[in-house]
Order: sequence, then C-alpha cells, then structure tokens
Amino acid sequence: MPDIKNLLPCGLLACALADSSPLAAAQESALEEVIVTAHYRDYRIDSADSAIGLDLKLLETPAAVSVITEDLLKDQQVNNVDDALRNVAGVTKFKTGNGGEEKFSIRGFDASQSIYKDGARINNPLNASNIPSTETANIDRIEVLKGPSALLYGQGEPGGIINYYTKRPELERGASVEALYGSDSFRKGEFDATGALTDSEQFAGRLVGAYEDSESYRDEVERKRLLLNPSVTWLPDDRTRVTLGYEYIDDEYTQDRGQVLQGNSVDGYFYGDLLDATLFFGIPDWNRRTKAESSRTYLFASREINAIWTLDFDFNYTKNDKTNFDSSPLYIGANAAVVGAPGTADENMVVIDPRKSDGDGDTSRYDLKNTFRFTDGLDFSHQALVSFTYEDFSTESTSYRSDRPVYFNVQSRDYSIRDRRPVATTDEEIRIEDGVFFGLSDRGNTTNQDYDEYGVNLLDYIDFNEHWAWLIGGRYSWYEDNLEDYDDDNFSLRTGVVYNLREDMSVYVSYSQGYTNTAGRLDEFEEPIEPETSEAWELGAKWEPHEQLLLTATLYDIRKEDVAYIQNPDAPPEDRFFGNIGAIESSGVELEAVGYITDRWRIQAGYAYIDSNIADGGTGQFNDNFPEGNSLPGIADNNFNVFTFYEFPLGPGFGGLGGGLFYQDEVYISTENNGTYDEWTQIDLAAYYKQGPWKIQFNAGNVTDEEYQLSQALTTSDAFAAVRVGTSTPRNYVFSLAYEY
Repeated sequence: MPDIKNLLPCGLLACALADSSPLAAAQESALEEVIVTAHYRDYRIDSADSAIGLDLKLLETPAAVSVITEDLLKDQQVNNVDDALRNVAGVTKFKTGNGGEEKFSIRGFDASQSIYKDGARINNPLNASNIPSTETANIDRIEVLKGPSALLYGQGEPGGIINYYTKRPELERGASVEALYGSDSFRKGEFDATGALTDSEQFAGRLVGAYEDSESYRDEVERKRLLLNPSVTWLPDDRTRVTLGYEYIDDEYTQDRGQVLQGNSVDGYFYGDLLDATLFFGIPDWNRRTKAESSRTYLFASREINAIWTLDFDFNYTKNDKTNFDSSPLYIGANAAVVGAPGTADENMVVIDPRKSDGDGDTSRYDLKNTFRFTDGLDFSHQALVSFTYEDFSTESTSYRSDRPVYFNVQSRDYSIRDRRPVATTDEEIRIEDGVFFGLSDRGNTTNQDYDEYGVNLLDYIDFNEHWAWLIGGRYSWYEDNLEDYDDDNFSLRTGVVYNLREDMSVYVSYSQGYTNTAGRLDEFEEPIEPETSEAWELGAKWEPHEQLLLTATLYDIRKEDVAYIQNPDAPPEDRFFGNIGAIESSGVELEAVGYITDRWRIQAGYAYIDSNIADGGTGQFNDNFPEGNSLPGIADNNFNVFTFYEFPLGPGFGGLGGGLFYQDEVYISTENNGTYDEWTQIDLAAYYKQGPWKIQFNAGNVTDEEYQLSQALTTSDAFAAVRVGTSTPRNYVFSLAYEY
C-alpha cells in the first residue's frame, strides 16, 4: 500500500485547484440569487442516466428509478454502500462481511451481481475474485433502476441494477478537506478538488482521495483503505466532451464472514444468549492478512454531430487482485450443529476451517451509443437509441485449505487444535500462537472464467402529443464462454406507455424482460445449466407537488424461471455444482418521497411491500430444501425508511438537525422457512453547524442500540444459513470537521 506521506502532493494539488477565478465568482453569485439557504442540499435529481439511456425526465420515464445523491450521503455521513442503499424502497441488505462482497436484493431478487460503476459491471457471476468494497468518497450519486434491465446492461437479475456514478471534473473551481473520527477507532480523511486547468477553460481536472484506518465493533476486525481518483476533462468546443480518469483502491482488512447460530437442523437454529455481536468467528491473525487491490481506467467521450445525432463512447477497464485469508465455521456436532451442545465434549466449541485464495480478474466494457432526435412525417417526436456493447470478463482464483481444523471456545474466546501431527513438508506451516498451528495444503483448486458478451440495442421513445408517449425497444445479446466452449443468445424486449395527466403528474405501464447466462456454472455431469429468464409488469404514478419534491407509487409483478442454485452447498467450493429450481415470483408496492417539503425541510422516504416466494419448487436429492410456496430468506414483507433534515439560521452561520428511522419486518432465515429473525427498527440522529467555509457535523447511528440479525442471500438452506449470520452495528457515532472553499 502506498505510504500515506505520498498523499502530500495530492493535497497541494487540491489547494492549487481551489484558487478563486472570475468565472467561479460569477457562478457563485448566480447561485445565491436562486437558492433559499446558504447550504443548499438536494436529495433529488430530474433525470437518471441508468434508466433507459435517453435524456428523459423521471416524470417521462416508464420505469421506477431511485437516486441517492451526494448530498444525502453527506448528511448521513455514509462510509459504505450498505448504509447508502437502505434509503431506497425495495432494496434489502443481506449479510455481508468486512470484505469486498456487497449483497443486496431489489424487489426480492439478488442484485449482488448487478452492481455497476459508471455503467460498467464491477462484480462477476461466481464472485471468484472479490473486489475491494466500494469507497464512497468519490461517489457523485447512486442510481437504482428497478425491474429487468437487459435492454441496456445485458445479463442481470430481474429486480434491477445498482449503478455508482463517480465524480467528474468541473470548470468551477472548488475544494474540500474533511477529517472524520468515530466509534471503534474509526479515522478517515477525504479531499476533493476540481476546477479549470487552463485559462481557455478547455481542460478541467479533479482529484478525489480518501484514507481510512479503522477497527470494528467485532473483535479483532480492522481495515486500512486508500482511494485515489484523478480525472481530467477536455472541452475542445461546446459540442464535445472527453473525460479520462483512473481510480485506484488499496484495501487491507480482516475478512469477516459473519456469525453463527446455535441449535441444529433437527431441533432448529436460533441466535441464543451464548452469542453476541462482538464475537469473531475466524482466526484473527490469519484473516487480517487479506488484501484487495483494484484499478480502473475509464474514458467517456461525447460528440454532438449535428442537431439530430449525438455519439457517445464509454470505455471501462477494471483489474482486481485479491489475496483472501479466510476462516469460516463448519459443523461440529450431530445434525449439523455449529456450536457444541451443552454436556458434550464439544460444549461451547466452534470448529473453524482456515482457507486461502489468490484471485485476479480483468473486465473490459465498451459502449458505443448513437442518439437521434427528430420529428417524423406525422409530427411525432422521436428520441431513438442505437447502441452496441461489448463486455470481456476473465478471472482466475486458486484456493487452498488447512490440513486440520482450529477450535474456538465461544465462552472463553480461546483457540486450540486437537490434531498435533507434523505439518507435511510440502505444506506451508501457519503458526497462530503457541500450540495453535496448521498446514496450508498445496491441494489447491482453480476456478477460471473467461467469457465475452455482445449486445445490440434498439430503442425509440415516441412523443405523440403533450399527453401520450410510447417506449419500445429490444436487445439482442450473444454470449461466448471461452473455457467451456459454450455459446448462448437472447432477445429481450422492453416497452412502456406514459400518460401525462398534466405537466407535473404522469402514470405509466411497462413490460420488460431479462436473462442471466450460465456464467460457467456446471451441473453434476459437468454440463452448463440452463440460463435464467425473467419478465416483469409494472404500473406506476409520479407527481411533483412542487418542483423540488417528487412522489412516486409503483405496483409490480416479476417472475424468474430456471433459477440457478448450488445443489450441494455443504461440499467444499471446488466440489460444488449447480442446478435449476423452476421459478421465483415477486410482487409488491413501492412508495417514495424525495426532495424538499419546505424551503428548509428536506426528506428521503420510502415504503415497500414485497411478496416473494418459490413459485415452482424442486424435489429430489439436492433441491428438497426449496419447496414450492415458501418465502425467500431475508426478504421482509414490509420495509420503511425515512431520513429528514431541517435547517435554520444560527448565529453568524446556520445549523441543521435531522435523523432517520429504518424498519424491517421479520424475515425467514432460509428457504426452508423453519426459523425467523425478529423485526427491527433502527433510529439515527444527525446535526451540523456551518459558518463560512467551516462545517462541523455529528452523526449517531442506532441510538437505541437495537440488536438484530440479517440473512444470507436467497436460496439458502438451514444448515448453510447457520454459518452465515449478519448482525446489526451497535450504537455508534461519527464526528467530522470539514473545510470547503
């Protein structure tokens, strides 16, 4: 990891970019004439690029799109995307560790492999080479497009996609430096500087950086993470824009797979009194060696050819390297017990399996977009998109396992071994402490992926008159697995009708299709499984009571068929194989309110009702854990979120008071529906004071110290869920001091 002293030149550049200029002064003066408070922050935007790739206002778009702005992230002092996405109705957070995995569902469907950054996929279908966890310091906004999104993005889950947009250079000069300190030795510094690089204003630059050094409420867990993101924009004329950027993340942390449950598969599993959220079910000196490094080079170019035709070209190349030192609980007693039962020789004991994997991956994505705006002979206005996408993905991950288990006593928190035979000379000996050692076997398993995906998109948005508009489009995709000699193709349709009741209110109905290719997943006979397909209907209404507030309501129904799942999850990763289990259905209601209620009172709120179930279950030796009619784990029927801030004059400056409430119904632990996690409510509070360029802010999370558990993602059996348990973060705080100029 680069030495922190190397960040000094970055700070000097931040100061250089922050110099005042006549242009900046003029723009600042113009802003002061239209805003009602000196510290204007906005939770809503008028349009979203992720939606359908056209320049449409959200009121005109026949799709449900939610946006998390940078201002909301700042008000909440968000340091991870888990906390950011809880602000979106219909998004559920699953159990995550302290690593690169980001696990969410949208409308009851796993979205973990439908995560993008600036329009390019940042994770892979088998998760063989985990990426570093997303850093929030350079995020400008997060867009969540709900429903099947194959039209623009190709393969993906039908719930929707998550797209992180990073910050771009601006001509107006400005910079900020912020220091944060919080619970569990959380320390972080951020800087952000942007502005014109030449007097001609043909070049603008931006430099965003962050460094975090933190521990955790969990025993022995820590993290050191560095972000550097320089970018430059070239503006040769008023019709052309080219942006080149480079993002580097270095992440050193303790791999944390979560917690476990007491009980067994016969009597049931439960989160008992023997457990608490601080327990770490791994080997600290082993897991904290984990390191992930990611670099991303991106180029975005746009040229307005003429009044009708605009050409856009996007390129993203991401390289990930990760050495994962992992240790996870296994079963220790009869009937898949994880914690040794009272009165047995293994009482209070958990067996830990040390593992290691070395992984690296490369992803390239090219998007060539042609947008046409014209009026036809019938006087109908068209906005058409003709685009081509190409994605090349390859990864290789080699895993190794310990030659003996390590035992952890939940009560005393001591580690021990029982197998004291010598480590084989061909193995690497790992000594954790006196008397605790194991050999890292050279019996590695290699997982490779190498595939290409191509797509051609045709889309037309037709305005018939001031009331009616029609969206119609399709994508033809073809997929080549370069390792399994397997090819596949797919055609996905998207269409929708918008009716504008008046200028500030619209209703729409839409239909869309999606698919997920096999991505190298093989069955027990080493043959590719069937690709997943999906379709969705959606009915929505959008209303702007005034120009700074947007209210939306959505009804939807989604069905996904030939669902892929691991047939033998209890087997070692190298011996697992996949199958298909029929179909999953999800239907529900979503309500959102985003923006300003008054000129001083801003809000982001949402409610979601989700009814998700296995519509066509499986029977037989491997898939009898997925019976028809059962609900999916981790997906609550009812979810509610609200975060609000009120700002007011205070002395020579002004202050703000706010907070949030986040609620979730009880959820099933696994697809077997034998146990549940209780409902929960989390309350957060926040306050800041700003005077001139200085801002001081305090955020308190989970102020009532609510304890709750989170499920593993989706198609999970009882036995596997018992070793993958997420827990709530106890009461915590973050204090920050920022200088913005």
